[in-house]
Amino acid sequence: MATTTLNGQALRKHLTLTDGFVLYTSAVLGQSLIVLPSIAARHAGPWSVLVWAALAAVSYPLARIMAELGARYPSAGGVITFIGHGLGQRIGWLTGILYLAAIVVGGPATALVFSEYVGKLIPLPAFWPFVVAGVVLAALIVGNCFDVSRVMRFQRWGFLGCLAAITVALLLALPHVTAARLTDVHGYDLAGVASTGLICFFAFVGWENAAFSGEEFADPRTLVKALGLAVVAVGALFVLLGVTVVGSLDRGVIATSDASLADLVRLSLGVAATRVAAAIALVLMILFMFTWARSATRLIYALAREGLLPRALAGVDAATGAPRRAAWALGGAWGVALAVQFILGVPIETYIQLSSGNFLLTYVLIVLAAWRLLDTRRYLLALVSASLAILLLVVAGFQSLWYALATAVVFAAVMAVRRTVGARRYAAKDAG
Repeated sequence: MATTTLNGQALRKHLTLTDGFVLYTSAVLGQSLIVLPSIAARHAGPWSVLVWAALAAVSYPLARIMAELGARYPSAGGVITFIGHGLGQRIGWLTGILYLAAIVVGGPATALVFSEYVGKLIPLPAFWPFVVAGVVLAALIVGNCFDVSRVMRFQRWGFLGCLAAITVALLLALPHVTAARLTDVHGYDLAGVASTGLICFFAFVGWENAAFSGEEFADPRTLVKALGLAVVAVGALFVLLGVTVVGSLDRGVIATSDASLADLVRLSLGVAATRVAAAIALVLMILFMFTWARSATRLIYALAREGLLPRALAGVDAATGAPRRAAWALGGAWGVALAVQFILGVPIETYIQLSSGNFLLTYVLIVLAAWRLLDTRRYLLALVSASLAILLLVVAGFQSLWYALATAVVFAAVMAVRRTVGARRYAAKDAG
């Protein structure tokens, strides 16, 4: 297949419109699809359906901005490339480090959530959740070392199969929806609805993910085309979930369970089918994590190619088209993060919170770059909408930003040391 070569290293151009759709939707869906609908229904009741519809509409401008910039600056570096064009190379590099730092702590946390779901199917002894999490993370790394075309084929059909199964489950639940439940707003106030909006917004985080594969599309504009399909599918899915969860499940079930998909399947097909729902949830989470792992390996490859990370990590295996060294580097970082979590007893919620803070600061930089790079007359509505949404999230989640700020301080210190060492070497060479 065609490739674009840089210093002898190249990523294979093998992705299609369907692949773009899968990369977008699998990055956004995942544990959000499994857990958040129940949480939203618990806090906002019938109002959560409107919250989902509103967020689906609001998320489109932010997603469109990222897709447009990703298509204009196609690169394995994804967001760091267009942020580098808009705000300068060092800010682009900082964005890449923020993103990597988020995935380093977010990967083990998500793998432990996966372990909890496994524990519902098979009782796990003490400490075994960490063993399962370690095996999952290792599988993600190994999987990203295989032939990229075959891996994408597996990811494509696996995700589309899960999406079809979930859609069937929701359609089977629709006959159980009652108007009484959908209109019973007793006990839900404005504060609960507002907090639900902030929680649910993170169900739509991940639109930037496909940009890291921009270099692997023959036509970068495919990103924009795939985005339109993905936004419609994700929005419709969350709204349909909101309707079925609120309209068919008893308030007592909503108050005590986060497994909305399993609850809906139990309602429609009986207790025996809940294991099938749990299995679908596990596959969906694996695909969700695989997409993020794929993006991280491309980012490591791009940062190494630009010289910020060791250049050895920019190698691409000729037979498979996979950046294997970057994948092993990610595996090492995940191993350290999981070990720290195990030894120090760091809660899953803490790692997720730290990861979210880094992603939030990354989104701030993306929007700032968009204002510099896009035609403000043409994209004014999208830019204003995205800016207001990010501002609201920053105000609401500023306490989670300390990890992002610490990452930025460490990055600045390392860059200062690099600059000093480089200046000394240059001076010594000049004197010699």
